[in-house]
Amino acid sequence: MKKRLGYIWDYYKFPIIVFLMIIYVLGYISYRQLTKKENLLSIASINIDLSEADISHFSKDYLEQKGLSQKRYQITFYNHLISQGDPNDGASYEYAYASSMKLLAMMTAKSLDIVLMDEKAYHTFSSNGYLYSLENYNLSAKKTESNDAICILLPAFSEKIYVGIIQNSRYLKEDVQYLEYIS
Repeated sequence: MKKRLGYIWDYYKFPIIVFLMIIYVLGYISYRQLTKKENLLSIASINIDLSEADISHFSKDYLEQKGLSQKRYQITFYNHLISQGDPNDGASYEYAYASSMKLLAMMTAKSLDIVLMDEKAYHTFSSNGYLYSLENYNLSAKKTESNDAICILLPAFSEKIYVGIIQNSRYLKEDVQYLEYIS
């Protein structure tokens, strides 16, 4: 029996190894597809530094409120982005430029849905037409004068936070439900 196994291994070593590699690759691909999370929303905070608890409130708590499993769904959150920096401060100016490029790339690729921002960033986004009009939606939160964002107050922040939907968002219905949730 040992001789026979040695014979099979000697003559069929290459096909056995290829077969095992194919089985491994197919198993890996199947596993990744079965456990892949569906991205429900993508949210960016601009000029606002959010803690982990705040991020949890803006993402995980929303999934729980909707009754969705965190194993199957996720909300992608981009934190620590800044829209404008001081040209005299080299490090923050370069980071602001990189953040702006990242934001523009995400908006162009339609991979950004909602933005949380301070007043300065809000005026930039609103004047450039990046925000979707909320005029036809009856939201409980206070809308801005131009009807393209809502204004909320959170206990952890001393200033107002503006929340808007990006103009070319793919999930408009979900975005509006999210605005209702945080208002």
